[in-house]
Amino acid sequence: MAPCSPAHILKFGGAALADGEGVRRVAGIIAGRWQQAPSERTVVVVSAHRGVTDLLGAAAWAASRGEVDPSGVRIRHRALLKELGLPSDLLDRYWREWGHFLEGLAHDGPLSAAQLDLALSFGERLSARIVARVCTDFGLPAVPVDAWDLGLVSDSRHGAARPLEGSADALRRGLDGIVGIPVVTGFLAKDSSGNLTTLGRNGSDLTASLIASALGAEEIQFWKAVGGIMTADPNLVPDARRLASVTYGEAAEFAFHGAQVLHPEAIMPDLRDSTRVSVRDVRDPDAPGTLLAVSVADDAVGPVGVAARPALLRIDVDVPSPKMRPERVAALFDVLGKCGVEASLVDAEGDQISAFVESGPGVPAALDELGDMAQVHGDLASVALIGHGVGEDLALGRGALEALDQAGIEVQRAFLGARRSSQAFALAAADLVRAARALHGFVLSHPRWSGTEHRR
Repeated sequence: MAPCSPAHILKFGGAALADGEGVRRVAGIIAGRWQQAPSERTVVVVSAHRGVTDLLGAAAWAASRGEVDPSGVRIRHRALLKELGLPSDLLDRYWREWGHFLEGLAHDGPLSAAQLDLALSFGERLSARIVARVCTDFGLPAVPVDAWDLGLVSDSRHGAARPLEGSADALRRGLDGIVGIPVVTGFLAKDSSGNLTTLGRNGSDLTASLIASALGAEEIQFWKAVGGIMTADPNLVPDARRLASVTYGEAAEFAFHGAQVLHPEAIMPDLRDSTRVSVRDVRDPDAPGTLLAVSVADDAVGPVGVAARPALLRIDVDVPSPKMRPERVAALFDVLGKCGVEASLVDAEGDQISAFVESGPGVPAALDELGDMAQVHGDLASVALIGHGVGEDLALGRGALEALDQAGIEVQRAFLGARRSSQAFALAAADLVRAARALHGFVLSHPRWSGTEHRR
């Protein structure tokens, strides 16, 4: 089709692609879009199938300790191929590469951030091949494409890479050369030296936005396994409601504080006025989902929902003297970055620096490198109030603390005023469900909620 054709970007998350039924449902959505407007451009971006990224990371860390076992990832995908009725040898090339890669790790010693990126890349690469093949079986001209082959070049910050200037032009040229429907690997890029990089948690969303920006897309649809952006995680709060609309800033805050919705940087500024952006439900393709808006009315300032991180560790680093604070902060974040560990909350007051991080395969290596400088505390979680202007309302924060206290929740740390559109609270993981429900009730009972009716 002509390069100037209107472009529609469809991004599918790992939960949407969790099993054979999900993959077929996704192929049906793509087919519907294609049949609706065959003269317009459709680009698909995919994440790894649900749970695969964690399997890949765990296998890589184990191999770096001499425990080579490529079977877990292979079994997961072969079961999916069987469920979909696809040839069992469809991915054999990648299994050979995966096995050789793990054997190499066993001889290389400690796992580097670059090696971890390469390990994680198998998830999206395999997913793109499976989704494209199923789309082909649906009669669609689908082609699996690795994002770096389209010209997506990033810096070299492994685990949290960002695209370089000029990537948009390269992406546009690369996509113009593809006939049919490209099924693009999300999350992945290469740096200027050709080393594979990853774009961080929910990085596939960022890939979709980069492509949309490059093509001047009319629309991005982020397809998830939920009804849209909700007032809370329905697994924690059964009466959570779908939000008809949120601002881009609010969507970023939901993501930052643990909601598996969008990459915090997914919606680039140049898209906000020209591209329709929505979060949709793969299980109900005709439902409206949640529309992202540039701004809200003045009377809509206030909390719209709650986000949570269910499994956190707190890493404490002592600061013997004020003069040593910059050195200790730098040392802590250098180690965390090198091991691919992201700090979601940081408290640097007093004679201690505390970083709250999600449990993951890079944490043991980070703790080993920090050694006696750090103490770790587990079984923690966080909840956060989300809404335009929430971070600037300290009275709201005090009200949230009171609601948590009335629910019998002991807050270990409160982060009030640190961010414009959120306030966060760290607590015991065992208290998370009660805390999320208490804060959700606080949000829905807030006087400003009636002023956000158009957003419900």
